[in-house]
Amino acid sequence: MVDNKSITKSGVGLALSGGGSRAIAFHYGVLETLHSLGIDKKIEVVSAISGGAVIAALWVVYSSDWDSFVKNVELILKKGLEGTILRRLKHPVTLLQQIFNLGIDPSLLAEAIDDLVLHDINLKELPDKPVLILNATDLRTGSNFKFSKSISGSYKDGEINLGDMKLSEAVACSAAYPACFRAKRLRMNNGKDVFLTDGGSYDGLGANALMPDKDEKISILVQDCETIITSDASAPFLEDRKYLGRSIGDALYSSYLTSAKRVRSLIYNKMYHLKDSGDIPYLGTIKMDSKHPDLTIGWNKTDLEFVNGYKTNFKPVTGKAVDYIKKRGKESAEIIIQKYLSHLTKENNNKEGSKNG
Repeated sequence: MVDNKSITKSGVGLALSGGGSRAIAFHYGVLETLHSLGIDKKIEVVSAISGGAVIAALWVVYSSDWDSFVKNVELILKKGLEGTILRRLKHPVTLLQQIFNLGIDPSLLAEAIDDLVLHDINLKELPDKPVLILNATDLRTGSNFKFSKSISGSYKDGEINLGDMKLSEAVACSAAYPACFRAKRLRMNNGKDVFLTDGGSYDGLGANALMPDKDEKISILVQDCETIITSDASAPFLEDRKYLGRSIGDALYSSYLTSAKRVRSLIYNKMYHLKDSGDIPYLGTIKMDSKHPDLTIGWNKTDLEFVNGYKTNFKPVTGKAVDYIKKRGKESAEIIIQKYLSHLTKENNNKEGSKNG
């Protein structure tokens, strides 16, 4: 993919949703399937938010070293990010600073990510391919703010080169859930400030940045993929929640989830419309909460409820939880690729056949 230019439809784009550590585990399973089928080498751009941004950053950094990627993903699932942040908050000065500023500074999340896996890598140190797009939400303009190696910004905020920014800081902006973290303030080239929060406030799937309905004269990081794959571990939202609406805090939280659910539905409707119109030639949507019969074979109701109901925070995911959630992602990806994206595996089979011949 080429930044900020219109191109002929080609290549594969991958979108990784938010959903905390649960999303990391689910996407891990999806990526394992893509790797085993050789599809991961065809991905030219990956767009992600929140928990998806964490694993997307790792996948791009270690795109040429699968074993190192696996090692780091399993480390972050085992350790989690929440505990590292809480340990920093035990320092009296740090805690008072967060209380005074009415929210946790996203830099604490960035430091936790660096300590565990990214180790102070800057955006400019990322490989040219696959292109990594990390999505946040600018609260001032209500727009999708994108981070990448070469250029960052939005159609409302303009462009800025943030190559010297730590990759972990961009990930943290994408994952700064507003109920916990305060917005990250950045000064743009036009002298105006942006206030960045969790990318899920705009698009919980991370798919908007890949859609081919952007005007390259206005938007930045315009992509025009022949194939789009989405891995979605962002739902469910409100189903069967206990104590719903019994406090102001719960009412606000439920209101946020209701909006997120609505946005998710709109994003899917938009993708399916672009697929039907031919603007997205190939589309595969891998949903953790899918109730399609093909995706529930071998799963009983209790196990599906366990996976779908798992918390979307950044605590460790281990044991039964990581096994089940990863398995759900891996199996779902296998079925969706076989059913809707078989052209990606046929190309590999043809190459193998020509080699053997």
